Parts: sequence; structure tokens; C-alpha cells
Amino acid sequence: MAKKTLVREYDKFMLRLPPGMRDRIRAAADLAGISMNEAVVMCLEEYFPAPATFEERIDHLADMVAALKHGNEADLAERIDEIAASLDKTLHDIANFELDVTAGFTEKVANKVREWDEADRERSRLFEERFGSYEDPESAGHEEPPSDGDPFPEPPDQR
Repeated sequence: MAKKTLVREYDKFMLRLPPGMRDRIRAAADLAGISMNEAVVMCLEEYFPAPATFEERIDHLADMVAALKHGNEADLAERIDEIAASLDKTLHDIANFELDVTAGFTEKVANKVREWDEADRERSRLFEERFGSYEDPESAGHEEPPSDGDPFPEPPDQR
């Protein structure tokens, strides 16, 4: 049977509270039937959650894929973007040793992420070489049409 960690063995953190906050915490804790310490820890856990394990991330990705398969087409693009972003973050976290998996797996993922990043950079370079750099019309300082009212003026003669 595993030994239960005693509360007194937990980290202790002294905290100064603004006037009135201790009373608000006490009232909320009493209403919930928990200690003030439990109430504060619950709030901190919500705001500073523990990082998800590899298994939890894979389970989450599997849930998203299942939802994608059984969802409607209206939110298809959003779901695909969410899965891609989650998968990308998971792989980069493994490659950067921020997610605990076996060492051999970390090395394989790190090598694959480097390959993908290099391929992305190469695709971007080829795109810019062929089409020039991409400027987002929202952020680019594009010129306004001439003020004579014609939004499609004729180009000057190129003779």
C-alpha cells in the first residue's frame, strides 16, 4: 500500500492578502464545506493547472479526432485547426523535453520536428522566391485608389 503524503510535508507558502480577502475566502470555503487552504489551492489549480502528461494529450487528441469524425461540416475547419495546433504543440513540447516520454521517443520526435520545421522553412523560401514575400492586406500599407472616384483606373500606356 502506498504511503500517503502528509499535508505538513507539502510546500508551505506565506502569502499577504489585501484587506477583506481573507474574509471572502473564509466565507466561500465555509459555504463549500472545505478549508480555506483547500479553497485557495482549488483556485490556484484552476489558474495554474499541472501540465498534461503525454497520455492525457494523446487521449485529448483522440477525443478531438472522434469529435471531428462525428461532427457536422460547419465546424470542420475549426476542429482540424484545433487538432493540428494541439498536435504541433505536443510534438514540440516532446522535442524540447517539456513533456515526459522515453528518451528514445523524445529523440525520434525531436528529429522529426526538426525535419518538419526545415521543410516549412524551405516551402516558405520557395514560395517567396516564386511569388515574393507575403504581405497580409490587413497589416500592409496598401495604397488607396485615386480620389477621382474611379476604383479601377486604366494603367498608363507602356509604349
